[in-house]
Amino acid sequence: MKDKSMLFFILIVISLLAPRANSFDLPLANYDGGVYTIQIPASWNIYTAGQCGELAFVARDRENRLNQVFFFGSIGPVYMSQEQKQIDWNYMNMGGYPVDWIEMPVINPLTPENFMLHFSDIASTRIAQQFMPQVPRFENFKAISITQRPSMIQDGKTEMIRALFTKQAKVGEGMFLCTAAPFMPFTGGPGGGNGYGFMVSGVTAAKRQFPQIVSILVKSIGSFKVNPAYVNQCIQASNATFQQVMRSSQTLQETSDLIMKGWQNRNKTHDIMAEKRSDAILGFERVYDPDTKETYQINPQFWEGYKLNQQRFRMNNLQLLPDNNYKLWNKAPKPQREIR
Repeated sequence: MKDKSMLFFILIVISLLAPRANSFDLPLANYDGGVYTIQIPASWNIYTAGQCGELAFVARDRENRLNQVFFFGSIGPVYMSQEQKQIDWNYMNMGGYPVDWIEMPVINPLTPENFMLHFSDIASTRIAQQFMPQVPRFENFKAISITQRPSMIQDGKTEMIRALFTKQAKVGEGMFLCTAAPFMPFTGGPGGGNGYGFMVSGVTAAKRQFPQIVSILVKSIGSFKVNPAYVNQCIQASNATFQQVMRSSQTLQETSDLIMKGWQNRNKTHDIMAEKRSDAILGFERVYDPDTKETYQINPQFWEGYKLNQQRFRMNNLQLLPDNNYKLWNKAPKPQREIR
């Protein structure tokens, strides 16, 4: 009996010490969309729209809609000047044909960062909603770092962007690759002065989850493959610009490598900046206890009251986090209610 008790005890200890499954493990499963295949987490939804140069997909977590991978072959047209938009308005008001993209925002200058800054405006237009109601909305888009990349589109600019954004008062983080390029030149008449976003792709997740699942998201988007016969069909029917856009399979595999390298080689200063901007978006400040090194997320009103009445708290030596303390800024902060 004693031996059995000891064995039972050992089994309990082993079970407690055994590595636990990561709560963010997301086994990937094959999805066949007909013209393309991709590996996505089995419990996710996937949405497809467009053909050839406008082919797009969004794969998204059903439970947490901040967690997603996406690709849009082309998005637009958007306006490159307010003058052109006014010309189109005047043309329509005088009885001209409808300009389908009249709701699109003015993006001046037309750069990838500016394009992503206006992505929520683009997503809210009627034309975007008709194209794909599930199009992501990156509200309060805040770039953390920007890396220039060679552009595959003539006269275009390509950037890899690490950024924060919000959705329903929750903060997300993501890595985005976008090419922005002029399309129709400004002529002084209706229908010109516009541009597009090409090969707009990325991976995003809830701010606290992103470091844990970014490699899984990258693996997913890198698995995207377009049916070769479909690619050839589109190339034969499209112009030179869209020939490049439709080489999506190879491009997204390269994109996944760029995103992963960009994340692995990120600057620690940018990590701190991301934490600070996340706090600012949510309306919080962050303090720490110099004795225990624990960090706490607080609202500014609490901090003002605390500074006036520190002696009333058992934890009476809290301080604002130093601007450059990487270790403290990257600790998950405890809630304000735990301050005693």
